Amino acid sequence: MNEKLNGFHIFILIHMIQVGVGIFALPRIAAEYFGYNGWLMLVVIAAIAAFNIYLIRIVWKMGNGADIFTIFESCLPKWILYTLYLIVGLTWSLTASLVAKEYVLIFQVTAFPTANPMSFMFVISLLAYLLIIKGFYTIVKASTVFFFLVLWMMFLGIPFFNDLQLSRYTHYIFQEGKEHLTGIYNLYGSFLGYELCMLLFPYVQKKTRFFTGVQLANAVSFLIYVSVCLVCFGFYSLQQLKLIMFPCIDLLAYIKFPFIERAENILFSFLLFRVLITIVMYHWAASLCIQRIFMNSKFARIALSMMATTFLISFIPSVLDEVGKWLFIATYFTIAYSFLLPIGLIGILSIQRWRGQLA
Repeated sequence: MNEKLNGFHIFILIHMIQVGVGIFALPRIAAEYFGYNGWLMLVVIAAIAAFNIYLIRIVWKMGNGADIFTIFESCLPKWILYTLYLIVGLTWSLTASLVAKEYVLIFQVTAFPTANPMSFMFVISLLAYLLIIKGFYTIVKASTVFFFLVLWMMFLGIPFFNDLQLSRYTHYIFQEGKEHLTGIYNLYGSFLGYELCMLLFPYVQKKTRFFTGVQLANAVSFLIYVSVCLVCFGFYSLQQLKLIMFPCIDLLAYIKFPFIERAENILFSFLLFRVLITIVMYHWAASLCIQRIFMNSKFARIALSMMATTFLISFIPSVLDEVGKWLFIATYFTIAYSFLLPIGLIGILSIQRWRGQLA
């Protein structure tokens, strides 16, 4: 493992994992659960995510960059470890398949209403598997290329600036909202992906600004989310935002090119680059967890088994509402892992330092 990542690679990878298909429903979620100026809640969510990243940084510092699997296995019995690896691995792999299914169903609704969504799902899963078996560094290189391919999409909101109505940014804060806790979980799901940096410890340079890259990725994702929500809150009324399922897709329909009909379909297709990296990294992380149980099995075989299993499970939710409910449950577990795993690691490392097992 001679090749190591620097902070720039980390920034691109984490950012590509974070920003995905969830961005299309983000303004509606903010409006539905937090009402007027609901986009302000993104500031709170981003701050919580930044604190969570800081917890992971503490693990990195206390363990001197040691692999988290090594830290866990130095303290916990195998039956606890294997149960933990299995639960976390299945959750991450299922999350990847549900993200793919959600993207496919949205794409089917907007472009190919008569097509079989599982056919698209199979193609995306196949692309993800072919990228996974090429190795982690190939995934990072692919994410860097994909990042520059979709970089221009960050400026799609500029044409709408003249159509924004400042009166819609009222002085009311979080009025006409509901179930704020549920809304927080929904919004937080769009920031997830940074927690996978826990698995990157062996792949980064020791003296690199590892967590500067992670925090910068979280900050850039936050700025993109805020800019999208600001455009939607100024372009639509609050009631319209609550009724439109994917406000960003409707916004894309307003973008016209003289040489392209239905430009939103082309623009939506470019999002596949981001979604693919999210799918690949969650399946990759899940396969790493399961490989710690079956140490003698090849990584490619484990990845294929995990992806095939969750691909079959993804047949069960057949419509967007069902996929959304499943993904919301998976988000609960993923948020729990993102906090409990580093806290547990800090506890183990603190005990080892107290016993004199750490320098």
